[in-house]
Amino acid sequence: MFKKTEKRFALKSMNLNNSVRESRGLYSADRLHRQEKNMKSCLSKVAFLSAALFSVPTLSFAASIVYDNTTGDQNRFYASPNEYGDEITLSGTDRTVTGFDFYYYFDGAAAGSATATIRFYDNTGAGGAPGTSFFTSDPIQLQPSAGGSFGTHETITFPVSANVVAPNAFTWTIQFANLGINQAGLLIYSPPTVGSSFNDFWENSGTWNTLQINGGVPNDFAARVTAVPEPGTLALGSLALLVGVATAGYRRKFRQ
Repeated sequence: MFKKTEKRFALKSMNLNNSVRESRGLYSADRLHRQEKNMKSCLSKVAFLSAALFSVPTLSFAASIVYDNTTGDQNRFYASPNEYGDEITLSGTDRTVTGFDFYYYFDGAAAGSATATIRFYDNTGAGGAPGTSFFTSDPIQLQPSAGGSFGTHETITFPVSANVVAPNAFTWTIQFANLGINQAGLLIYSPPTVGSSFNDFWENSGTWNTLQINGGVPNDFAARVTAVPEPGTLALGSLALLVGVATAGYRRKFRQ
């Protein structure tokens, strides 16, 4: 009698254990299916958003000032018929140029045919001279100083899609043209408050040479450069953020 009861108990226990195993097996399979589905959903979102990031030609980010020499007015200007300009070193890490401001003096009575052309050069020439130009502006019509003030402020705006990427240091120059009997020149400001500049400047009189103005006058020209990070850096940073968010979302669902 005792043995028979024991046998029934063992049989019931075995059946219960089999039911538990089957239940656990079904639960594990269902959970794995949901986890796989959630992971595919997260990866699909990341793929879609990353494709969108790399297909957008411009991303809107606040520009930072990487060079600024617009506060120390020396009440002087430098005039030359040659192309000349300042070698500057940028601050920070943003290098896609979005804006360039410069200041010049023009004694013409009215705007006419007189123009100025701005160029940016890397300093890969002999002895660190201006080498390859990576930006040349269209001719800019010169404007007389407004209201008798000393100097005219000009701004060049760059869309990010133009992809004007500056090295850490470069030379910007100006070339005046069609002045006639009039005179024009860059305003002298010093010292820079963001970034830096050597106390000399480059002038091309057939070959590039460094010059200094007599009388102990500083040799820096008024200018400001604004920039944003390079587009590839922006996109990769945003993609990394998306992957992080997707992974975090997957972890939350995985734990459910």
